[in-house]
Amino acid sequence: MKSPGAQRGVALVIALLAVALALVLIASLLDRGELAYARTRNVVRGEQAAAYAEGLEAFAAQVLMRDRDANPNLDTLGEPWALPLPAQPVAGGQISAAMRDLNGCFNLNNLIDDTGGVWRKRLRNLLATLQLDPALGGAIVDWLDGDAAIDAEGGAEDAAYLAQAIPYRPGNRAFAHVSELRLVRGMDGDSYARLAAEVCALPMGSSINLNTASLALLMSLDSRITAALAERIRQDGQARWADVDSALRELGQQGVTISDPDRAGLGVTSSYFLARGEILLDEVPFSFASVLERRSSGADGGIHVLARSRGEDDLAPQQRAVVSESPSAN
Repeated sequence: MKSPGAQRGVALVIALLAVALALVLIASLLDRGELAYARTRNVVRGEQAAAYAEGLEAFAAQVLMRDRDANPNLDTLGEPWALPLPAQPVAGGQISAAMRDLNGCFNLNNLIDDTGGVWRKRLRNLLATLQLDPALGGAIVDWLDGDAAIDAEGGAEDAAYLAQAIPYRPGNRAFAHVSELRLVRGMDGDSYARLAAEVCALPMGSSINLNTASLALLMSLDSRITAALAERIRQDGQARWADVDSALRELGQQGVTISDPDRAGLGVTSSYFLARGEILLDEVPFSFASVLERRSSGADGGIHVLARSRGEDDLAPQQRAVVSESPSAN
């Protein structure tokens, strides 16, 4: 028969084990409860952010429509749509927004059915301005077309892509997003960062707005246009050319005459815009972007959403500064 002291020792051990088990169970329940709370909070905040993004998109559409009604024949960087929306407090955090004129960038899809080769020439000039490998021009064109042979300009078709360590086929169609450039043969990280800031993927036939185009894009219009001459057209972002002839007349006075065929696709108005919303809720950032098309008045007029995305994959306009800092801009 065990002594009373031994029995008390066994009872104490059992009690300690019971307390430890209870603590483990309680900690597990608390952990599960916190995890469930975090999941619920994230879902709620995500839905709240999406609702704010829809509101910002609707606000952007209203701003663009008011601008069209006020001045349908001119778009510049001095108009209300170009002014960023400062951070505004909302329930749970804050929101801010900005718009970028996509007619101020090079539309890669204009390389398709490029009658006369005007857009290919501009792409070559753009690559030279950005100090990028000129062979990228041929590779980009071949990514878009459906030919079965190696392009003489340095492009590559199916065989070249299928021969890589991880084989895949070229798109042979229009770009759906600028990020597809990463798949183009010869495109490294630095080249992509420089080029993606100047290009966009829009429906074929879009024009270049001379009032909102970047320095690099203006320089791509003719190989003789220097950074200083492009700045005379851009006017430090304050350009208000009433028509294409007025802007090109300024170039002509500086010794650069652009022929009529090379004037194709130039304008002073814009139809495509990228609206970005930055939302911060409970210190968690959410980013949304919408590509908006503003059509002229009429039965099909108004704002049409062409694409929506979520995340930081769209480059900000200020990243274009890489061009003005390059040696070729001097």
